[in-house]
Amino acid sequence: MRNYQNFMMFFTFFLFWFSIQFGEFVEDSVAFVLIVSLGILHGANDLLILAKGKNSKNFFLKNLLVYLTIIIACVLTYLFSSFVAILLFILLSSYHFGEEHLGDKIKVNRFFNFIFYLSYGIFLFSILFYVSLAAVNEIMQELTGIIFTEAQIANTFSISLSVLLILSIYLYVTKKTPISVLFKEFFYLCLLSLVFKTSSLILGFAIYFIFWHSIPSLLNQVTFIYGDLTKESVKNYIKKAFIYWVISVFGLLILYKIIPEINLFSSIIFVLLFAVTAPHTWVMFKMKN
Repeated sequence: MRNYQNFMMFFTFFLFWFSIQFGEFVEDSVAFVLIVSLGILHGANDLLILAKGKNSKNFFLKNLLVYLTIIIACVLTYLFSSFVAILLFILLSSYHFGEEHLGDKIKVNRFFNFIFYLSYGIFLFSILFYVSLAAVNEIMQELTGIIFTEAQIANTFSISLSVLLILSIYLYVTKKTPISVLFKEFFYLCLLSLVFKTSSLILGFAIYFIFWHSIPSLLNQVTFIYGDLTKESVKNYIKKAFIYWVISVFGLLILYKIIPEINLFSSIIFVLLFAVTAPHTWVMFKMKN
């Protein structure tokens, strides 16, 4: 994974430079390609992960039923209140991002970990939303008819930062996490803040979602499913995920065509991500525990 960290940092700096050189249309086009390809791919093998570990058909069917129930619940939530659905997407994604990025670094107890992971993700979203508030509200207006105020985002930023600082001080004082790890994560957050500031909303989200979350998650999934991380196991993962990826992409295009009141392609992407984030977060939680 150290080699991947070098790769991740290289592409983060490269896309930081890229966002300075090019306009929003080019940035968003690159971001859409990244999200539709690697972003969707990293969640396409959830059913294979559920089937891992126990050979019982009843065990798999039970998990499959839970998985489908979560998806249906997400759809019903969106139909009942799109604003509540968006908030749930942000909260679930926040925890999921924190769990994937910090799961091997922050290990105290389940409650502490949950609060830390959630605060980390909310802090990231608050930075991204604050520097791209106009673009965020364009999507929010189209999907929900409700917008975020600058004060709401600023308060969320302050609260999540305060929680992170308090918990980080606890980790340092109790020597549960090396100070070098905490400083490195602080540097990463500063770097991501600069990236979010210079890039469009969609590219900023894509940079974190793909290079800091999806690819590391995909590599962990490959190791979990096949027992090791080799070129052959990665190829097998992609082969098995391909059909689900194709279905997801077609579903994305169909949604874009059949929902006339949505004009922004980015809005459809966030609707699709919400539908798959909740069940995927549950699967990843089961995999890691």
